[in-house]
Amino acid sequence: MITTLAGLWWLVHVAVIIFVGSGPRGPLLSDLTQLSFEPLLIFAIVDAARRSEGMARSFWRLAAAAYVALAVGQGLGVYYDIFARPPAIPWIDNLLFCFWFAPLAMALFLDPDKEAGKVDTLMALDFVQAVLVCVAAYLYFFYLPKAEASGELAHEVWAPYFAGYGLVVAAFLLRAAFTRSRDVRALFGRMGIFLALSGCVDAMYYYGPGRTLNPGTWFDLLWSALLVIPTWIAATWKQEEAPELPLEAPRRDKRIYTEIFYLFYPLLVLVMSLRIARERLGLAALVLVLSFVCSSARLLVTQSRLMLAKDALRREAAHDGLTGLWNRKSIFAILDRELQRAERDHQPVGLIMIDVDHFKTINDSRGHAAGDSVLRIIASAIAAMVRPYDSVGRYGGEEFLIVAPECSLADTWELAERVRSHVAGCNIVAGGSSVQVSLSLGIAIGQSAAGMEKLLHDADTALYQAKNAGRNRVEPRVASTGRTARASQNSSATPASDFWL
Repeated sequence: MITTLAGLWWLVHVAVIIFVGSGPRGPLLSDLTQLSFEPLLIFAIVDAARRSEGMARSFWRLAAAAYVALAVGQGLGVYYDIFARPPAIPWIDNLLFCFWFAPLAMALFLDPDKEAGKVDTLMALDFVQAVLVCVAAYLYFFYLPKAEASGELAHEVWAPYFAGYGLVVAAFLLRAAFTRSRDVRALFGRMGIFLALSGCVDAMYYYGPGRTLNPGTWFDLLWSALLVIPTWIAATWKQEEAPELPLEAPRRDKRIYTEIFYLFYPLLVLVMSLRIARERLGLAALVLVLSFVCSSARLLVTQSRLMLAKDALRREAAHDGLTGLWNRKSIFAILDRELQRAERDHQPVGLIMIDVDHFKTINDSRGHAAGDSVLRIIASAIAAMVRPYDSVGRYGGEEFLIVAPECSLADTWELAERVRSHVAGCNIVAGGSSVQVSLSLGIAIGQSAAGMEKLLHDADTALYQAKNAGRNRVEPRVASTGRTARASQNSSATPASDFWL
């Protein structure tokens, strides 16, 4: 439907050029015809963004911003011809016409592996930096050189302008050529070819027959064709690849040279501001300060994200992925540190080794997913019963360790019994049926880092004594404690807790 309307509109423009173009109102009608097509083009691009996901959505949003800028430039030109002729309009008009593609060029920053279709802070800062480049280029190309006519490119800057435009076209085509994504190839390939055609038409305007033709002639049909082509691209766009949602962040070998590209914008601003400063020092200084602020903000945001990623990696390396407790390596390091402190302060360290009773039965009867959920609940219940300065870690499988500093054997026994009774009182419902869980706990105490292996062995031996004695109980390694290790199946030091899975 949209492509049909675009074709009919172009035929209307052909009729305007044939029948009215040579008349006194021909140029104005030609401009109005082009302006009337801008809403259809923007609608087609917005609709393409609505039908897209991930990187493609961000691409089309940037394209919409580019063509909104072009439509504003077209509207200012028509206003200048019909209503008033303020001197600032030709300069603004040419700025928008010459650099309308700057938002579209920002698509080169999009990452197909990470882009979620949302506005990113770094992209926003890069966009502001691109606007500053356009402002500096406006001053460099229009303010300083003496053009043959007001508001047009001076002849001496035609070559660098087209060279910069050519770099953008080459970047689009190269990205399309070397990507593995079909969507990226389609987006950047089609738009790269279109931008190349647009550059050729611009070159014809400045170097070819366009220089001698007035508005309202056949050359206007080329401008209108440059509106029909992106409309067709947007209307026929169909995303072939759904954005992947990996369970783990993909490992990417990001080289440092990929970050050098982001230095080009402030470098361009600096180079152009050096010449602008010869005529307007204050204006050049303002542009440089704004560019410096954007670059500094980008650096701070990048540094903040690196610190957050570093903290996340550190936490991931130290914690168990399923339960969120300390992992085996970390809990051993904590135990070693507490034993060294105990050796200095002559205070005992209590160690509790825990095993979930009959956990294999839960996995076999209800599946491993339910077993993992039960394990997470048990881990949370254990962590809720210890003191703030105690440490709980996953020893392996369904086994846990509790390191309790400054705990005698009696204190460690009391803590272990509190954990056992709390978990035994939990009512866990998985798959519509109740799951009764219990723990077997072995306790031991130590005071020397050199005896860490023996302490672990003693706790493990006590744990097996608890299992052999009937499970759901606490057993110490030292027998002469003056306390009974017998635990009733129905005893509970805390009210029952319900968990539904």
